[in-house]
Amino acid sequence: MKPNRLIQLFKDVVAFVIYLLGIPWLVREWICKNKVTILLYHDVSSKIFDKHIDHLIRHYNIISLESLVTAIYNQDSSEIPPKSVVITFDDGHANNFELLSIFQKYSIRPTIYVCTQIINTNRHFWFKIDGLSKKEKEHLKKIPNEQRITYLKKISNFESFYEYNDRQALNIDELKQMIDYVDIQPHTQTHPILPNCTKSECQHEILKSKIDLETMLDIECNHFSYPNGDYTEREIEIVKECGYRSARTTDIGWNSINTSPYRLKAIPITDTAGNVRFCSEMSSIPQRLAKIANTILWRKVK
Repeated sequence: MKPNRLIQLFKDVVAFVIYLLGIPWLVREWICKNKVTILLYHDVSSKIFDKHIDHLIRHYNIISLESLVTAIYNQDSSEIPPKSVVITFDDGHANNFELLSIFQKYSIRPTIYVCTQIINTNRHFWFKIDGLSKKEKEHLKKIPNEQRITYLKKISNFESFYEYNDRQALNIDELKQMIDYVDIQPHTQTHPILPNCTKSECQHEILKSKIDLETMLDIECNHFSYPNGDYTEREIEIVKECGYRSARTTDIGWNSINTSPYRLKAIPITDTAGNVRFCSEMSSIPQRLAKIANTILWRKVK
């Protein structure tokens, strides 16, 4: 059996055991009862997403990101129902448009954080370059931004503003059709790893993405998402200075009115997760185990 398939099988077994033990129910009814769960998707299919939302509608209360952030600033949890869930997406993948009918069907308002110099173009996300291995991606996330760009140019002649024959991100027509049902917010311009950028690069990516999106859609952008979830105190201060009211991380956990609005926690969901795995991932245990395993493997690589 191929290593990737073996890893996938192991994850499925772990998810099944977690589900069988009733841990997702315990987490939902005890830990999440007075907390807000922010789910993080990327490029989930409409078929899978519909099943996830059907489950959430029956067991949770889906609210908007703005509702959570307002409650934090007002220090008032009265408007936040028990077992609340916020739905978010990172990057602005083209397939997100296929989910619009599901947003409408369930009357939910998710937040999609988009890379503003990739949407409405045929530019590609650097981490979706053909032939780029998982090991290379992880390496590129940990080196200075200039070195990352140099490496990408060397292996694939990658250019941030090169227009390919196909597009990977949402276009302006799709965004305008979604705007009444989706909170569209910035995720930088080109998805660099911000702590690896110079201060001027970081300021440019955070501020210009806000300006890009507000100009493009004639909206006000108040929320931000750190690419790859990486941030330091420097990024937090820049986000504040640029006028954002919140920023979502990929730090695993739940939120309350005492959570910093610039360190909103999330529960990453596997885009291909079936019902059992989805329920298990709602407990955050598979993600925490995967994070520990990745840390150990990365140390061995170094």
